[in-house]
This record gives sequence, structure tokens and C-alpha cells, in this order.
Amino acid sequence: MNTDRLYFQDPYLRAFTARVIAGRTADGRPAVALDRTAFYPTGGGQPNDTGTLNGVPVVDVVAEDGLVWHVLGGAAIPDDSGGGSHAAGASGVGARSAVLEAELTGDTIAGALDWPRRFDHMQQHTGQHILSEAFIETHQAETVAFHLGATACSIDLNRVDLPPGALADAEAAANAVIDAALPVTATFYAEADVAALPLRRPPKVTGQIRVVEVAGCDWSACGGTHVANTSQVGLVKVVGAERRGAETRIAFLCGGRARADYARLQALAEGLAGRFTVGQHELAEVVDRLTAEHKAVRKELADLEGQWVESAAAALWAAATARGALRVVALAVPQPFERAKRLAQTLRARSGAVVLLGVAGERPQLIFTRADDVALDVGGLLRTAAAAGGGRGGGRPDWAQGGVPTSEGLDKALVAAVAALPMQENT
Repeated sequence: MNTDRLYFQDPYLRAFTARVIAGRTADGRPAVALDRTAFYPTGGGQPNDTGTLNGVPVVDVVAEDGLVWHVLGGAAIPDDSGGGSHAAGASGVGARSAVLEAELTGDTIAGALDWPRRFDHMQQHTGQHILSEAFIETHQAETVAFHLGATACSIDLNRVDLPPGALADAEAAANAVIDAALPVTATFYAEADVAALPLRRPPKVTGQIRVVEVAGCDWSACGGTHVANTSQVGLVKVVGAERRGAETRIAFLCGGRARADYARLQALAEGLAGRFTVGQHELAEVVDRLTAEHKAVRKELADLEGQWVESAAAALWAAATARGALRVVALAVPQPFERAKRLAQTLRARSGAVVLLGVAGERPQLIFTRADDVALDVGGLLRTAAAAGGGRGGGRPDWAQGGVPTSEGLDKALVAAVAALPMQENT
């Protein structure tokens, strides 16, 4: 026996009665097949419906060999009556007594859809048909894939060379179809009769083929659920595009999703306008001004930091320890690391310099370097020092970096580095 799919005749059907004709376990959950159902199973890029059977949650719906299986909420438990696995209690009543028992008694059960989810899917799927045709009409870009996600939808187009304005063109064409309030119908055709229809894409199935028609606009072989009139899509809004290999992925929102996104953007704009005490129309000007100010401040800060580094380097050089022909700067400096690195680079420009810096902080680090006229392998020196402090590191003969776990380890590493220095290493 096959399941009669009620949504083919009436996608607006929200509640129905049916008889359980089979039961099984699916991924550790009980599942039942009905003689008829309004629940749409996952397929054709559209997710499954959810809802309840006799008050028991339906968490997944799968079509297989003519049957539509309804996966029930609740953990599977062994059935001692030979009827298959059953579900633990839901809303105080076990799925066994609420649903699966009907298989044994032949009683009917009541099904109810999560209607907001179903209608959302109808809006998105119908909007996809309209938008896909709009891209063909405006820029000869064909849809090769469709995805209806929980928060966003996308189509993949067979072009990556869309000109500027292509998204706006297709969006405007799609919304013109929506505004025209065209009827949307679904009809089953014999396979031989389908060839005479102007289908957007060849069908992927054989036998009886269901064709969804947006009057005078689009004909598509499709088993999904759709609204009865394009006006119920509400609107189509393209929200993004990205290249994916030889294709372009277009993200879009329809109906309730588009309105919710508009409300989100409106709240964001109002919040920003309130924060800056300006009208929404002035936000772009405010952002441009703040961006310019930010760049100026960053430049000024960089100049001041450069002056600080030069001044600090001069002071450290004046206080450097003479070790034969070498001048050694060995101490811990505060974060940030990049500033310490810049200080080391400035010091190493001086003849005879050996620079052994520790960078204090939550994760202490080491920077060792030397002047080009000093024949010293600071990479090997850093490995020795880091090991003394309980850390590790290494690098080139003229520049090395590493880390130690604690501030005490940092002090030990610097002491070990100075102790390991030869008396004279310049050439």
C-alpha cells in the first residue's frame, strides 16, 4: 500500500485523520507510515514538515518505496506486543498508546501540521520558481541547484559573469510577477505529454510528472508545496551573491522571512541613528566621517609609537651592558608584542648590538636578535634560554622567537641567555 499524499491536492490542509499501516524504528526513534498524510517529506530541496500525530511530535518525514514515514519524538523503547519499537512518553502519554497502538486496532489518528513552517516553505519555494525564471528572462542565467534552509534560501546559477545590476534586474522582475497576483497551479501529466510543455528544466523523474505552473511565467516539474497565488509570496529580496567555482550562488528571502529581515535592519538602523543622534538618512555620512577620523587617529598613533620606539631604543642603548665588543640589551618589556618586536628591530640596527627581550604578559614571549656585524646564533641561544624557563622556541641565526609559561620562567630565560653569551662575538 502507498501513502496518499494529501498535500498534492491541498497544500493548505492543516489537519487530517489517517490510519497507521506500518511501524518501524528509524535512527533509534519510532516511525509510522500512514494510509494518507498531509506531511511533506524532505525532497526536491524542500525540508520536511513537522507537527503532531495524536499530540505526539513528528520530528522528521521520509518518503520510501511509496510510503511516507513519520518519525516520532521520544526515545525508542522495546515493544512487548510484537508491533515494533515504540516511543517513550510525550506530553504524559506514550507514543505507543497515542499512535502506534492504532496500527494494531485499525483506529484512525489525528495529524496536525506546524502551519507557520509549512506556509514559510510554500512562500520560499514558490518565490524560488519565480526568481529562477526571472534570472533566465533578464540575464539568461539558469538555476542548477536550489536549497531551502531554516533561515535563508539559495539558488546556484550556471554563470559567474553576471553584469552589474543583474541581481536588481532579476529581483525587480520577480516582484513584478508577485505584484501581478498570478495563479499557481499543480497538475500531473503523463510523461509523453510533458515534452509539449515549456518546462524551465527537464524533469528528473519518469511516469506521472507533477508540473507547477505560475500562470504565463514559469513551468517546473516539482513535487513541493506552493502558494495558490503569487501575491502570497509577498516579496522576493536578494540578499547576497558569491562565486562558487563555475557557478554563482544567490541568497534570497521571501515573504515572512523578508519582512523579518527588514524589521531587523530597521531596528539596526534606528539603533545606530539613536547612538549617533542623527537621522537614518545621515548614517552613511556619519560612518564616512568616523572612518576618516579613525584613519587620522591611527596615523597619528603610529607616528607617536614610532617616536616612542626611537626614544626607548636610544635609552636602552645608552644603558646597554658592554660585553667585550658587544652591547647587550637584556630585559623584559610590556606588551603589545608587535611594539616589542619593533623595538628589537630598531635596536638591532646598531653595530655590535645583541638584543634579548622578554615580553611580559599572560603568555610571556621571547625575542632575540643581533646586529648584522655580530657573529652570534641567536636561534640556538633562544632555544637554550627558553628551555631554562620551561618553554621552547627557535629561529634564524639573526632572529628568533619563543615563549615560556610564566613570568618567573621569563626571568630565568633572560638570565640564562646573558650567562650563555660569549665575551666577544663581533666580526
